[in-house]
Amino acid sequence: MSQHTRRVCVACGAQLARTNRDTHCHPCGRRRDRAPKLPMKEWRTGALFDALAAKDMAQVVWAYRHHRAHGRRPLTQADMARWLGITQGQLSRIENGRNRIRSLDTLTHYARCLQIPHALCWFDIDEPDTAPVAPTEPVQVRLPGGRRIPAATMPSLPAQAESLLTTLDQYVVTDMLSGPHPLLPVVEHQLWFIDRLIAGSRGSGRQRLLYVSARYAEFMGWLRHDEGDLHAALHWSNAAFDLVKELGDTRFLSYVQMRKSNIASDIRKPDLAIVFAKEALSNLSLTPRQRAVALRQLAHGYAMLGEQEACVRALDQAHAAADEGENDPGDMSGYCTPEYIAMEAAHCWVQLGRPEAALDDLQHGLENWKPGNRRDLGVGLARLAAAYAGLGQPDEANEVAGHALVIVAETRSSRTIQQLHQVTEKLTQTGHLSHARELDHALRRTLRRPEAAAPMKTRRTSEWN
Repeated sequence: MSQHTRRVCVACGAQLARTNRDTHCHPCGRRRDRAPKLPMKEWRTGALFDALAAKDMAQVVWAYRHHRAHGRRPLTQADMARWLGITQGQLSRIENGRNRIRSLDTLTHYARCLQIPHALCWFDIDEPDTAPVAPTEPVQVRLPGGRRIPAATMPSLPAQAESLLTTLDQYVVTDMLSGPHPLLPVVEHQLWFIDRLIAGSRGSGRQRLLYVSARYAEFMGWLRHDEGDLHAALHWSNAAFDLVKELGDTRFLSYVQMRKSNIASDIRKPDLAIVFAKEALSNLSLTPRQRAVALRQLAHGYAMLGEQEACVRALDQAHAAADEGENDPGDMSGYCTPEYIAMEAAHCWVQLGRPEAALDDLQHGLENWKPGNRRDLGVGLARLAAAYAGLGQPDEANEVAGHALVIVAETRSSRTIQQLHQVTEKLTQTGHLSHARELDHALRRTLRRPEAAAPMKTRRTSEWN
C-alpha cells in the first residue's frame, strides 16, 4: 500500500487535496496573478537545470511550463503568456525557437516573472529598488483640520496608455526628421516598460495596453527596416501582427500586412509583396490613404516583375485614393499624400526602365514636398538622381545625389543609401564610369563619418507568417 505524501500550498501552507495537482490551494489559485514559485532544488535538477546551462531562455520557459511541480498537465500557454506579458502566439514562437530572446531587458523580465534564482542566471540582474506599493483601492489622508484628501491610488492604466500613444506620435515626427538611429534604444526601452504594465493589467486597461504594445512593435519594425536590418524588421512586424490579430483591429491588421509587403519588396520577393498587399486591400473598411499605401505596395510588386500594365493600374488607383484622403491625425497612413505616391510611382518607373516618366512624377512630388519629412526627401532626391542616371545625364545625377548625401549624413536611412548605390550602378551601365566612381567615393566617405557610421544590415529571413 503506497503512502500518500503530504503536499501543502506554496502560498499559504494549507494541505492540498489529493485531487489537486497544482502547487496552490484553490483559494490561492484563484488569486494567483503570477507564475508559481519553484523551490531552489527544482531549478538545480532535470530539464530546468539543463536549459539554464544551455543559456537558452526559450528552453527555460518550456521546461518551467512542463515541470512536474505543476501537476500531471503542463501549465497552459495562455497562462504563461499572461504572466510574461506577451500573446500566446508570441509564446508559441519562442518555444518553437522561431523568436530568439537576446535582449537583456527581456531576459531580465522573464527571469523575474518566473522567479529564477539570480545565482543560476547567465546574465546579471539588477536588484530592483524597494518602493512603496500603490494600494489596490482608493485611500484618503486626514489633514490636521480634519478634512480628507485623496492619497496615492492605483496608477491609471488608460491614462498611461494614452500618454504612451502621445509620446509615440512625437517619435514619428522625430523619425521623419532624423531617421531611425536616435530612436532605436528609446523605443526598445518603451517596449520593455509597456510589457511590465501589461503583466500587471486586466480588463479594458489590458486591452488598451495591448494596442499600445502593437503600435510600438509596428514602429520598431519600421525603424529596423529603415536601419537596414530586415530580419529584425520582420520580427517586430510579426509581433505586431500577433497582437493586432488578438485585438481584432482589422484596419491595423491591414496596415501591418502592408508593412510586411514593404519588407518583402526590399528583399526582392515581388510575389510575396503582392500577396501581402492584396491581403491588406481585402479589407473594405480602409481609409483612402490606407488603401493608397497598400496599392503603392501592389504597384512595387508588379514593377519588380516587369508587369507594366498592372503596375500602372495600381498606381492610378493609389493616386486617386491619396487625392481623396484627408489629414486625419489618427490615420497611421496619414503620410501617404499625393506627393508621397508621386515619389513612389517614380521608383516604379525606374524599375520598369522608364526614367522619363519618373522625372515627371518626381517633379510634381518634390515641388510640393513638406519639409517635415526630411528623411523621405532624401529618398526622393536619390530616386531623382537615379532617373537622371537612367536618362544618361550624369552631371545632373551626381548633383542631385550630393543633396541626398547631406540627408544621409543626418538620417542614415538605408533606403536612401540603397537608392544611391543604384545610381552608381546605372552610371556604370550607361558608360559614365568617372561619375560612378565620384559618387561611390562620396557615399563611402559619408558613411565613414562618425554620425553616419551605421553598417548596412540586409540579412534575408524566413519569418513570414
